[in-house]
Amino acid sequence: MFGFLDDAFYSEKRIALTADPNAMVEELLVSGYGEHNMLVYPNRRTFRQLYSKYCRNVLLENNSNSSENEIILIISYYDTVSNIRNVLKRMGLDLDGELRNGPIVIVDSVTAYSCSNPDQVFARADNNQGNGNTFDKRIWAPNEQLEDSHASFPIHYKPYRIVSLLSSLLQCAQNSGSKGLCVIADMGSFYLLNRIEELVDYECSYAPKFDKRINLKAFCCHHRLEVKKALTIEQQSRIFSHHNRNLFLTSS
Repeated sequence: MFGFLDDAFYSEKRIALTADPNAMVEELLVSGYGEHNMLVYPNRRTFRQLYSKYCRNVLLENNSNSSENEIILIISYYDTVSNIRNVLKRMGLDLDGELRNGPIVIVDSVTAYSCSNPDQVFARADNNQGNGNTFDKRIWAPNEQLEDSHASFPIHYKPYRIVSLLSSLLQCAQNSGSKGLCVIADMGSFYLLNRIEELVDYECSYAPKFDKRINLKAFCCHHRLEVKKALTIEQQSRIFSHHNRNLFLTSS
């Protein structure tokens, strides 16, 4: 159990659920599209368990009707893109084989939350001839051309790459008949670069619920120690209040 959960602030409607990875996966699965949720996790190992089990459930265990599948976007901070691919492979997800065309995209957190270059596009990995190692550290997206434009996703803040990527993936979901987009986003790069006020502004630029026309459910993921160390109680309160549900992941 998290030590700071004993504080009065965290005991008054701020916490929707505290659960281990197995139970939390079920919560992610039943979360509705349109939800902007926050997830606080205790360590990298437990976070790995969560996203890998979620991906396995969506891509393999519930794969009877492909049109029902959703696109999953994982934004990583503590693990490289290559490490996440290896974690998913150990869970039985063959990203280089039959799931090469599967609905999963992996992006580095620093890349996702940096400002977009209008001349750059997010290209599929096999388009990066001769520079695969560098590219693989930043983004992996199978067999899709992901355009870098910011028009369709409503956020009134800096033109982060994540904004254009969300727009592109939502369009991909619509074109492919997927039921929507699930985003599991580690916000660690804001803490790394000491962009705390920017983090608060970014989180608060979203309402707890997205527009009903957007088939997106998002989980903004924060390391417990970073929340305690870097954010004041007032900043925590602002961030918590701009999420639909606040989920606290515990070790299994």
